[in-house]
Amino acid sequence: MDELELLKKDWKSREHGLPKLSYTEIYQMILKKSSSIVRWIFIISILEFLLWASLDIIFKLNGMQAKVEKVDMGSFSLIASIASYCILIYFITRFYLNYKKIKATDSTRVLMENIIKTRRTVKQYIWVNIGFFTLTILATMAYMVFFTDEFQNRSIEEQAPIWLVVATTIFIIAVFVGFIILFYRVVYGILTRRLKKNYKELEKLEV
Repeated sequence: MDELELLKKDWKSREHGLPKLSYTEIYQMILKKSSSIVRWIFIISILEFLLWASLDIIFKLNGMQAKVEKVDMGSFSLIASIASYCILIYFITRFYLNYKKIKATDSTRVLMENIIKTRRTVKQYIWVNIGFFTLTILATMAYMVFFTDEFQNRSIEEQAPIWLVVATTIFIIAVFVGFIILFYRVVYGILTRRLKKNYKELEKLEV
């Protein structure tokens, strides 16, 4: 049993020998915990942005960018990178605004609403990223097969069968999506479950 649960039980039962806490004091504890969780969501999103930016720089420095441009995918790669950065910046901003709202909350009902909004934002972020990665991989495979000289100039004998291209694409998408879901479930899932627990604590206080 954690400290908050112990103190909340004390507030309800008024057992002797334990410090008596008011409704407001317990609310402030939940507010502080929720604010800390949302702050960590914001920090992790910034670290994720820095990670992708670092990988992008490494990608360019080790010569991979030149290989991409060689197969006529330089513009496509640039558009995909800009789109991914825009998504990250947008959600980082929303996480920061959620943090500021929760930190400044002075009402139990408003705090509950802000917790719901924060959890919804995290879920949206996860699904948008999964959708973006899936579409990017599909678009990459389609572009390479139908629009690059590297593939178009091959003879029929040299070209890979369509079923093999489709199967490879599905496999790559499944691996990437599985990895993304696992990553977000571990990193963001722990924090959102804690927010859900705080929400339930607030529901009990409202009774």
